[in-house]
Amino acid sequence: MSNTLPYSYQPYSNKPGHCLIESQEGDLYLGFRIESASFPTTISAVQAGVVQCLMHGQKPTVIYYANPSLSGLENWINTLSLKPEQIPEQKLQEKAAELQKQNHQWIHFNTLDSSKKTTINSVKPIPLENFGLLELSQQLHSLRNENSESRPIFSKSQMEQLKLALVNVCNLAVCPESNFPVGALLWTNLGLFPGVNVEFQDWSLGLCAERTALINALRYGADEFFGIFVHATDGDFSTPCGSCRQILSEHMLFSKLFCLHKDHTWSEYFIHDLLPHPFYTQSLAKF
Repeated sequence: MSNTLPYSYQPYSNKPGHCLIESQEGDLYLGFRIESASFPTTISAVQAGVVQCLMHGQKPTVIYYANPSLSGLENWINTLSLKPEQIPEQKLQEKAAELQKQNHQWIHFNTLDSSKKTTINSVKPIPLENFGLLELSQQLHSLRNENSESRPIFSKSQMEQLKLALVNVCNLAVCPESNFPVGALLWTNLGLFPGVNVEFQDWSLGLCAERTALINALRYGADEFFGIFVHATDGDFSTPCGSCRQILSEHMLFSKLFCLHKDHTWSEYFIHDLLPHPFYTQSLAKF
């Protein structure tokens, strides 16, 4: 993680890793760099910020940055007609710290909320209690250094709740190019974090639901990943693409993937089984 700003994941470089995206509606989204051992699958700070904005149903209009060598900066400015605003590093840190404070408050407020809502109409984090996952999450936390082949187990009612939630999440997908909605729920120590596929006319700029869920979770400071639930509304058999498998293997190799298919049947896998020989080498790590 970056020592200066949350929540970049940069074990391989000290490249500029943060920016702020302001939406037309006036909200701010912190963009942070998420590096991958497979360098081409790295998520740039601008990409992460823009995707968050779009997932929230808003239009990105301004980008605040401190370092002009921020990866992909010019391309994103031109692609989305963003207004560039270079600001001092200290000011960027102050704005990011304020966003971090707001995110922590949101998590705290929703943890205390006892309404147990499971209908999802936004990509805001969902308390573990809403799906009866708090106790199981605590158990998994205590077993985090053990690779048990028998965990976790859900009740029928929990799986039904998760199914309905995934169907709701898919409705939030931003997929004008493929018209193929995909939704994900990343199960973490801080709650369940929705993600959806976000597409652009330039296909190379888009991200899948699994990776936007990871961005969403890191944005709020989640640092334990117990599992991920995935559904593609029109996908006969819903499993992550190769790039998502690589990213997931770097953050939750021994966690489980739960796939909800088109006919609403489930299958589950350990991440390490889906990508048995992920690319990684200690010689790449610099920090």
